[in-house]
Amino acid sequence: MTHTPLKLVIRIGNNYQKEGVALKFRVFVLALALTVLLTGGCTNILDKLTKRGQEPAAPAVANTTGQTTAQNQSQEFSLKDLEQALLNSKSVKLIAQDTGQTLVLDEAKRKGLVKYLGDAGELKENNELAQVVGSAAFPAYQIKLEDKDLQLDIYDELRFGAGSNNVRHYYMEKGEVWKSLEKWMPPRTYQESMLGYLFKASKVTVKGGIFAEETDQTPARNAILRSIRSIELHSTVLPQDAADPLTINFTVSNKKYTLLVYSEYLTFNNVTYKLPQGKQNIENLLSPG
Repeated sequence: MTHTPLKLVIRIGNNYQKEGVALKFRVFVLALALTVLLTGGCTNILDKLTKRGQEPAAPAVANTTGQTTAQNQSQEFSLKDLEQALLNSKSVKLIAQDTGQTLVLDEAKRKGLVKYLGDAGELKENNELAQVVGSAAFPAYQIKLEDKDLQLDIYDELRFGAGSNNVRHYYMEKGEVWKSLEKWMPPRTYQESMLGYLFKASKVTVKGGIFAEETDQTPARNAILRSIRSIELHSTVLPQDAADPLTINFTVSNKKYTLLVYSEYLTFNNVTYKLPQGKQNIENLLSPG
């Protein structure tokens, strides 16, 4: 028969009691039993508490374009590091992710960027910033230093993120960086028949699926379009059994353009495209949870 340490000590004490052991020894045995209980029992409890304390912390921001975690913010990084890297890098490339345009920045343009970055102030993470990071303004300008693990993501006319894959900080400046990038590489203009044209929409609504009623999703306009455009679209025929699409309406200059997003297909301008998991991806993107 097996015994826990506490039961074993009590059993020994009882045996000694039967043999006429003095009261002092019984007191000693009971004290020893309490010691075993406290050291063994408390150790188990502390182990559990310690394991709970080691659970990984939740990310501070959820980021599809390079969002940061609380751990990342604790690492050292400064705009001075970035400014020096911009001046010293062998190649600095400006990219417009929504249009596929690229431009190699010469020394004069790099110095101009460094001048404007010097006026920027760091931002604290919050829900508004998370939304901006997740749906950067068209054309999603990005500056990459080809020979270094550093880049800038320009989220809108005022805010940008800078850092590497492991460290990222967020800043606000006076709008001079955005103005310069637009001047150096104006974004491509899309024809009305193209999906890229919908980046100009002033209003976006969604109905169907998890949205029983027509719901305003204008802040997610760019994220919706990028989710669709990230997949190479090939025209096809819509199957007869395709049903229950998401109806996404984009309003551009008071004119409405409709996307029908099915489980595996997309219809736009009377043309159907293969779009694997299209409906699910959009619902996941827009889900409040």
